[in-house]
Order: sequence, then C-alpha cells, then structure tokens
Amino acid sequence: MRRNGLWIGMIFFVSLFILFTSDFVWAKYPERKIRFIVPMAAGGGADLLARTLARFANPYLADKVYVENVTGGGGAIGFREGAKATPDGYTLTMLVTTITIAPHVTKGFPTYDLFDPICILATDPMMITVYADSPYKNIGDLMAYAKANPGKLTAGTSGVGGPSHLGIAAFAEAWGTQFTLVPYKGSAPVLVAAAGKHVDVGTSTCSEAITMVEGRKLRPLVVFSSTRSRLFSDVPTTQEAGQEVVLNFWRGIGVPKGTPREVKAVLVEAFRKTMENEECKKFMDQQGLDRIYLEPQEAGPWLKSQNDFFKNIATKMGIEPQ
Repeated sequence: MRRNGLWIGMIFFVSLFILFTSDFVWAKYPERKIRFIVPMAAGGGADLLARTLARFANPYLADKVYVENVTGGGGAIGFREGAKATPDGYTLTMLVTTITIAPHVTKGFPTYDLFDPICILATDPMMITVYADSPYKNIGDLMAYAKANPGKLTAGTSGVGGPSHLGIAAFAEAWGTQFTLVPYKGSAPVLVAAAGKHVDVGTSTCSEAITMVEGRKLRPLVVFSSTRSRLFSDVPTTQEAGQEVVLNFWRGIGVPKGTPREVKAVLVEAFRKTMENEECKKFMDQQGLDRIYLEPQEAGPWLKSQNDFFKNIATKMGIEPQ
C-alpha cells in the first residue's frame, strides 16, 4: 500500500510539473518568426489579404509574422506544406475555397481537415458578367438563349475543377442546359476575355469584377448569393432568378492539425483584434469582401458544410477525382 501511495504521489507531482512547465513554455509564444503561407501567387486577392492581416496582427504577435507565397499545383503545394509543418504555431496557412473543392476533382489534393481552423475571415460571392454591349440584358435573357441552344454559349472559368467551374456548371444544370466551359489561369484573364468578347460569359467574384463593371467593360447579370451584394445592389441574386445555387469564395486561416490549444488561443485572440481594427476593416471593404469572423468552434462546422456542398455538386455533375 505504501509503495502504491508513493507511485500515486510521484505521478501527481510529475503531472503538475508537465502542466505548469507546458503553460510556461507556451506563455512565451511567439519567440521566433511565424511563417504565413499563401498557396497562391503574389498580387492576388488572397495574397493582398494575407499581407494586410499580417501587418495588423503583428502588434499582437511580437512582430513575428511574415508572408511567403508557396505556389503550384493549383494551391496543392502550399496547402500540403502548411499541413505537414510542425504543429507548434510557427506556420499559418491561408485557407481558401479551393481546399473544399479540389479534393473532389483532383486525386491527392490536401483536404481541409488536415488543418485546425483559427478563423474564417471573409466571403466574396461569385457572379456572372457579359461584355458591355452583349445582347443579353439580364439573366433571364441569357438563360433563355442557353436553354434553347445548349452548349452554344461559352463561359470562361478560372481553371478546371475550381469554384467558378463547378458554380457555373451547377447553375446551368439547374436551368436544364449547359455552357461550353473555357478554362483560364485565374479570374483576371477570364474577365479580360469576357470584356474582349472571346467568351460570351465571364465568371468571377464580385470584388474581382468591380473595376471592369465600373469601367463599363462588363455588365453584371446575377450574383450567386442569397442576399444582394453591397457592391452590386441593383443586380439580382441566383435565388431571385429562381435557382438555389449559392457560391461564396471565402478566406480563412489554419494551422497544422494538433497545434496546442494554448497557441491557438493566442492566434485566435490576435486575429480577433486584427479584424476589429478600423483600417483593416476599411481595406476589406475597399476590396469588396464581406467581413465575417468565425472562430474555431464555428469555423470547423462551417468548413465541413462547404466541403459537403462542393462534394454534392461534383457528384451531381458526375465528376470523379482524376
């Protein structure tokens, strides 16, 4: 009995030692540079947002955060590198819509559940545009012609298997028709192609299209949302057009699965304060992003719902990972 009591006592004190030393270790976080991976090229929407977030989060993270673009494989290389990093809080990854879509299209593409979410920050609904003097004055005109002539209209998308590819295909299917899809390397060339009449229809997010719409090079027809965009308050939503296809491009931050809760708590607090910063809010508003802030307990289920949504679309379209 005495020996058992001794062992119990030793276990108790060792447990206390681990508990308090662990808290002490993470109380110093961060002690070195925090790498913030953006799996997309420099200059794009995700990159600009990441750099803005890093700038405003740095006062709360000892000025340790720096952004690094890790590109290739449609985002797969950056996501994979972020997921495989040591789960110690010194690697963040910008999570975007692609990570809940590409796994249903591309074999071996990293999945959202390889990460612990820190937050979801913003959404940006997809929209359909046509060139400025297009004969299609509204979404009803466009889809009436598309239904009468399946496959005759061309629609530019930002790559095979991406959000705009699945979104426009699902929208056409809901109308009982189809477009001939033309993939480009990003939304910018899609919009240029649409404005130049190289394709009949352009797909992008609202924030990506705003400059060309304001410059009267493109005409917006519909926003893939349940509520009207504050950027395009006079443009109907897909639900108003009689379809339930809602598609938001989104941005968030994740860390490798298994990152200590103490570290995640520091990051959550830092980015909460960042999102409360008026200059940061102003930047996001100017970029046309809809600000939302979902912390881990909300972000996890939200990511799953996004993943399930795109999985269902891919299944309906008969797409299997290749």
